[in-house]
Amino acid sequence: MKSFISKVAMVFGFMLLFGIIFSYELRIALALFLETIFSPLVELKFHMLVLIMAILTAFYSNLIQKYAIDHERMKEIQKKVSEYQREYIEAMKKKNQYKLKQLEQKKEEMRLMQNELMSMQFKPMSYTFILTIPIWAWLWERAYLSYRNVKFGEPIHEGFYINNDLFQITSPFWGTIHVNDFVAVFPWWLLWYLLCSVVFGQIFKKAMKVGV
Repeated sequence: MKSFISKVAMVFGFMLLFGIIFSYELRIALALFLETIFSPLVELKFHMLVLIMAILTAFYSNLIQKYAIDHERMKEIQKKVSEYQREYIEAMKKKNQYKLKQLEQKKEEMRLMQNELMSMQFKPMSYTFILTIPIWAWLWERAYLSYRNVKFGEPIHEGFYINNDLFQITSPFWGTIHVNDFVAVFPWWLLWYLLCSVVFGQIFKKAMKVGV
């Protein structure tokens, strides 16, 4: 049953990911849903809102990893696979045919272990996607709607509270910009979100002793 739920969650998570990329209707629907949930935060400066969402994401991502993965089993598999690969490379270098035949008999077992390891790694990712993608959709639409309103005078989508002054920031190297202006190949807000997620992800990982 748990395996079935994990597979459903994985499929649903990736469907959401591709859905917000290719479906404007889904992205707007998710964004409007989050707008009602986080309405008390919408008057914050947008970079502060992104920081809060990144901290929230880092927290539940590590929480999911801590309890959705059998870390002892993962370490056991990683150790066995690593030892097998090391022995195989050494046997190849020495052209030890007897050893290679022995290792060949374990090949299917190692393949199954690698599949199990991959499944264990994808499991928390799918759960995380289900929670994170609506947040991405919400931040994406808030930044984009403000940007289009400022640059082209397009109306704000009904249901969103957007004060354009909250979306202007003074950033090192780039001066005063809109949070949706592109820096390199990403909007500034997305780079800020990723940076904050990585930093706080490491903090929560150590605090929760994830993988220990």
